[in-house]
Amino acid sequence: MALFKKNQSVNDDDESEEIEYVLFQGATNGIEANLEENKKLVAAGLTAAKELVSEALEEKSEMLKLQIDGKRAMASFFVDGMKRPGPKYPGPQANAVIQMLKLLAGLDITVRDKPQRGGISAKYRDLPFELMVKTQPGQGAEQLTVTMRNLKTKRVTPEDIGIPEVIKAKIRDTAASHRGVILIAGPPESGVTTTALCALRCVDSYLYQCFILGNLYGREVLNVPVFKPEPGHTLEMTIDRIKRNEGDVIFFDEFIDPEVVKTAMMAASDICIMSEMYARDAADAIAKYVGLVGDPITAAENLACVVSHKLIRKLCTRCREAFRPSPKLLAQVGLNEDTKTLYRKCPPPEPDPKTGEEPEPCRACGGLGFRGRVAVFEMIEPTEAVKEAIVAGADPAAIRAAARKDKQITFQKDALRLVEDGTTGLEELKRVFAPPAGKKKAVRRRPPQ
Repeated sequence: MALFKKNQSVNDDDESEEIEYVLFQGATNGIEANLEENKKLVAAGLTAAKELVSEALEEKSEMLKLQIDGKRAMASFFVDGMKRPGPKYPGPQANAVIQMLKLLAGLDITVRDKPQRGGISAKYRDLPFELMVKTQPGQGAEQLTVTMRNLKTKRVTPEDIGIPEVIKAKIRDTAASHRGVILIAGPPESGVTTTALCALRCVDSYLYQCFILGNLYGREVLNVPVFKPEPGHTLEMTIDRIKRNEGDVIFFDEFIDPEVVKTAMMAASDICIMSEMYARDAADAIAKYVGLVGDPITAAENLACVVSHKLIRKLCTRCREAFRPSPKLLAQVGLNEDTKTLYRKCPPPEPDPKTGEEPEPCRACGGLGFRGRVAVFEMIEPTEAVKEAIVAGADPAAIRAAARKDKQITFQKDALRLVEDGTTGLEELKRVFAPPAGKKKAVRRRPPQ
């Protein structure tokens, strides 16, 4: 199915020009949209859906959101994780856009009170894209999230996303031991599934037999098949079948169901379990994992490691500015004292002193100073101190403190290597790792004399 590639527009000089729009090529689940039976929806929502997605792709957004609030709705674009305002719609038109994209993604447009997830294959400016469509029930209306993935920009290996060697080695060793639970964690909409599948690729699938239990929504992992449960079989029976097929690693859907997690724990003594989880960081993921297992001792004994990631912006290599850091700055942030050069965002160009004209912004980044994002990682292993914290029912802060005491990999430590090589700057680290509003350390003031 191919819908609408170009539309006519008129510029200020009344000259007609062709504007290229997204080409929808069908649902990733293979369900064909029946446009004939949904003529009213097509008339109300298809053109607007096409225009919205095209604008998001033109802005180089990795994600768009459409939220309905009563009679009005507003779209938001996310470029390198930063939110930008998009077009506004009347509530009914926004709802038509949501239902249209659901139809194109092979989802059930009659269901509006449950979350749904699907995908659309698309092409824009001759580039192939995968549009992951997710809907969530809201107050009076569904809310839409579309994540856009450029299939030419492949992120399918650990090297593609920069997983550090020490983390790759830990995942390989756990798979070789045929036991333990590996969790890949990250905030929602941060590419957790991509990171998890890249982490799975740390395991040599030619040496170890890996199977996937769940729905990858059209994605594939080289030499790792999706294991099909037999009709009527329980999860426990399916895991036993994988073991009989000499499975070494099972990759599960997101760990969210306590019964699934508990069943996986029963198998973790003689097969490696991998899964993903939405969490703020590794310590937060451990706390959620313990809650799902229900028994802190069992959770601690079966845990091999938790790997978490954050996405930070990369400096634009065309306009970044080099500077020589002072020894005091290097010591303050923990960088090597021999570091001679660091980079920062280029300051805004000054207007021409004679004409007052503003210079053209950098063409690569549009004057933002940043272009693209890169992942930084942390990993928590169950050392004795971490196990003690887990068994004691500690909160994420205490688990985090135990891991730091053991000098485990933290986001900040991993991010400094990207500052040293010029990928990002200290300004971006300050933005990403600043404490949340309201969490800043209180300053004690002296009482008035």
